[in-house]
Amino acid sequence: MMSATLVILIREIKKWINRRAVLVMSLVTPIIWIAFFGKSFNLQSLIASPSSAPLVGVNPQLVQALREAMEARLKELFGTTDYFTFMSTGMLVAFSLFQGMFAGVSIIFDKRLGYMDRLLTSPVPRISIWLGKVLAVPVRVTVLSIILFVTALALGLQLKPGISVLDLFYSWIIIIVISIGMASLYAMISFYASNQEVVFSLSNLLNLPLMFTSSVMFPVKQMPHWLQEIAKINPVTYAADLVRHYLIGYSIANYWEEVGYLVVLSSIITVLSAWLSVRWMEKR
Repeated sequence: MMSATLVILIREIKKWINRRAVLVMSLVTPIIWIAFFGKSFNLQSLIASPSSAPLVGVNPQLVQALREAMEARLKELFGTTDYFTFMSTGMLVAFSLFQGMFAGVSIIFDKRLGYMDRLLTSPVPRISIWLGKVLAVPVRVTVLSIILFVTALALGLQLKPGISVLDLFYSWIIIIVISIGMASLYAMISFYASNQEVVFSLSNLLNLPLMFTSSVMFPVKQMPHWLQEIAKINPVTYAADLVRHYLIGYSIANYWEEVGYLVVLSSIITVLSAWLSVRWMEKR
């Protein structure tokens, strides 16, 4: 089973590397988000420095007091005084969310081109087909997340003081957990979907709401009450908060509850996906 899984996994990675347009586009999109939106939405600039031209003649002590008060409020809300830092760490999670759908895209095109039929007529264990498709996503996410992380550092990402290799490792584990959960979900959908339009439509239906109802771009406690209730059951919220905890020192009140919720929910989705996907393949 492991050798068959490895063969399918290597095939998926080779397809990804050879399709350079897909590679470039999958990387450019999150970089555009953090570079354009993250840097343009500069909350610190609302209170300019005392030496700025628009505030000439205004009491410098008053400006400084306002700036300090605003920075304290930003620190309370975002865990940092720099919104770009808050958003870019959240985008590492959102990035894995969008990459998860490629497990489904690969399956739907293999079904369309007849490659899946050849796999199903071979002695390859059915679980190996599912595993190879799903495990290709965290491999891609790892490579692209490193590139995105380095880009964010170059643009001004402020890591917490004394950050260690373990912090980086734990944040990577969180990203992998959410990417496997999402890849499993899309793999299951794609096995049962009749055509690629269904997969793409469901991807758009799920990905954007999952991102915008989470803490990827804004803290949950500042959302309307009804939206907070949705964010509390959204696994992307917990993944984003945990990554920020390790990278920028974001405070989490119920650390183990968030870790447990994310791991248990991703595990349930993964196990359910494996069972239903294998069931579909055995009926072919």
